[in-house]
Amino acid sequence: MNSSIPRVEGDVLQANTIRKITRRIVPLLMIGYIVSYIDRINISFAKFGMEETFGMTATQYGFAAGIFFVGYVLAEVPSNIIMNKVGARIWLSRILLTWGIIATLTAFATSVEMVYVLRFLLGVAEAGFFPGILVYLTRWYPNAQRAKVISTVMVAIPVASVLGSPLNGWILDTFDGALGLDGWRWVFVVGGLPAVLLGGVFFVALTETPREAKWLSEAERTWLVETLAAENAERARTAPAGHLAALRNKRVLALCLAYFLVLCGAYPLAYWMPTVVKEVGDGLSSTQIGWLSAVPFLLAAIGMDVTGRLGRAEGASRPVLVALGISVVAFAITAFALGSPLVAFAAITVATMAAQTAKPLFWSVPTAYLAGAGAASGIALINSLGNAAGFVSPYAFGWIKDFSGGRTGFAIAVMIMANVGALLVIGVIAARSRPRRASSVETV
Repeated sequence: MNSSIPRVEGDVLQANTIRKITRRIVPLLMIGYIVSYIDRINISFAKFGMEETFGMTATQYGFAAGIFFVGYVLAEVPSNIIMNKVGARIWLSRILLTWGIIATLTAFATSVEMVYVLRFLLGVAEAGFFPGILVYLTRWYPNAQRAKVISTVMVAIPVASVLGSPLNGWILDTFDGALGLDGWRWVFVVGGLPAVLLGGVFFVALTETPREAKWLSEAERTWLVETLAAENAERARTAPAGHLAALRNKRVLALCLAYFLVLCGAYPLAYWMPTVVKEVGDGLSSTQIGWLSAVPFLLAAIGMDVTGRLGRAEGASRPVLVALGISVVAFAITAFALGSPLVAFAAITVATMAAQTAKPLFWSVPTAYLAGAGAASGIALINSLGNAAGFVSPYAFGWIKDFSGGRTGFAIAVMIMANVGALLVIGVIAARSRPRRASSVETV
């Protein structure tokens, strides 16, 4: 910050600048992420209709839910590299437009195989959206505010389930047969069209860089540009320089494994929660299942918001370790308490809160380490390889469920084992990073 500005006046300037940025870009990014996540997980409700239409098994459903992430993983790093060249405004708008079209087309699938193809293409289309948001935020928020704003934006994940679950349940009950389409097909139509509209909104509303932000005063722009430049220069001293260096960096690869395990413990919740609720609460309508499925995610959203507001050191690993430990215990209780609906529902609610909160807590670690072009590639690689969990864990859940004769308790072991693994990997990363912070040595 310019030394000629008095401290009190400088603090007011900083607070006003961050407040303006947050009001301008965070609501838009959150809405986009909510829509993207609804389009990603609405297959969890369409499943009920596809079972009748196509005779879809639990394993086939797990494959359909998960193949999205094969396309997502393959296209993620190239997508972020392109965004780094053409700009976030153009690229994020393109992502919204193409995924909205493909999500809507899923309503007209005529076979399980066509669902597979469209889910794969949806993953390709959406690849780069979330890491693109993360990179975009690094260009607008200094270190001190970044962890908090990432937590705020990631509240969109449980909010998407809070909004999407009752909405999709209501669509199944209300729209079934409208215009000759089954209810499950309307789930995809209603989910996909908002993304198309948002593509135009993003193109008009997003500002590419702080230098172009005419809605900031000259003093606010100067402070932000100088602060971000100084912090990027500091990170660049130890972060991998360039795309290839980030992709080969050992710490980045360790973070990929950690995030993969964190997501393995969370993704089955999004894709199997309605099924578990339907099994435990026998005789519930689709709308009732939707509302009950939303409760754990509503409380998770509150938990994520609260933890996001709490101050913590940039790159701190203890909060994510605590969240993962709580989720392990809660998932274990859920698995053994499925015969007692109230206990099982309470336990899976706690597990959902902990598993969802672990995701934004994790991201304060890599964003404190990566800078420049390496940030675009490194964040994309961590997110893409981590999101391979979106294929592995829902598919494993479905396969175990079929193999065990429909025993959901056995399938919950996927989440328990994943979170135990995440605890171990992140614990090792944290232990090996401490002496390096002290000695400024940053390679693993």
